[in-house]
Amino acid sequence: MVRILCVATSIQSSIVLLSSFIGCHALLPPPTQLRRTSSLTSLPNSQFDSLDAFADEASEAILGGQDLDILPRGGDAAFVKSKMISPQSIAKSIKIGVSQRVAADPNFLSKSILEVILAATTQYMAELSQRGWDRIIPEIDFVFAGILTAVIGKYFSMWRVAKTIDTSESNEVADKEGGGSQKKSNWRENVPTNAFQRTLLDGHTRPALSSRFLAFLVPMPALFRAGVMASTVGYGLTSALISLRTMFLPSYVAQTSPVSVPLAALYTGVFMALVSNIRYQLLQGLVEPFIDLLFDKLARMGEIDGIAGSIARWRIWKSIKASIIVGVRWWNGLLGSWIAIAGMRALKLQKLAS
Repeated sequence: MVRILCVATSIQSSIVLLSSFIGCHALLPPPTQLRRTSSLTSLPNSQFDSLDAFADEASEAILGGQDLDILPRGGDAAFVKSKMISPQSIAKSIKIGVSQRVAADPNFLSKSILEVILAATTQYMAELSQRGWDRIIPEIDFVFAGILTAVIGKYFSMWRVAKTIDTSESNEVADKEGGGSQKKSNWRENVPTNAFQRTLLDGHTRPALSSRFLAFLVPMPALFRAGVMASTVGYGLTSALISLRTMFLPSYVAQTSPVSVPLAALYTGVFMALVSNIRYQLLQGLVEPFIDLLFDKLARMGEIDGIAGSIARWRIWKSIKASIIVGVRWWNGLLGSWIAIAGMRALKLQKLAS
């Protein structure tokens, strides 16, 4: 009976912690909600007449935990309506998010599948590197929780800071009617999803230096919450499985000490907001675009005659490019996993049973 209560308590604590972070954004008091002032909405597209208003609203939203990336942009009605979260609105926002990311990077979907696979494999390889072959089975509790957390956390990090371009008809109409000068109705639309992407969501406006700096700060609340939820799911589920194993296999002696789910969740949230944020910003904003630029130049060389053009037309270049992308993402995932495990062990969040 005591063991059953332990399992129930473990599951309940995970659910409470998870739901608290899911609901904290909706329960923010009105003063922290994003306000659109008349001076801000009248700002031109190319420059801000009142940089103070821009900075005040941006800092207020960031400190208040605002995250508008997945919600519809533009207009008070759209913002208020977006607060009514439903399965249909979530599905629609995800669909819009996918289309915006595919518009900025046609290979985004294939990279998404690759990222999930690499997240699991690189985390496992990092576990082997940190623990050694002889410690994988004794510390399987930590390994399983780490892999599950890594898959959720790494993909969300990739999604959140991926480059975006809006190719919808409403965006094109706004460009034609207003010349793009009055289209951006709030400060968030002047901040790119990736600090290094060439243009804003409209596909032609260059971000200001302050907007690029904000691109590192804006995703932090969302990445922190995602890290907390990913770790709560990973370590909470592992804790529940350990309790079940103890109940059905009382003779089994675990070699690991129970992990504090709240502390692990807090650590993962901070890790994603800082380390994962920077890694994926650089990967998707600088490294991969540089690789694309090199192979685009090679493709243009294939249009000329001669030996150089003939070599540039070799089909093997596509395979080489794909291999480089896989390799870069593999190293990025492995580095992130290695740092995460090292941090967990350094902070004594993962300990062996005494």
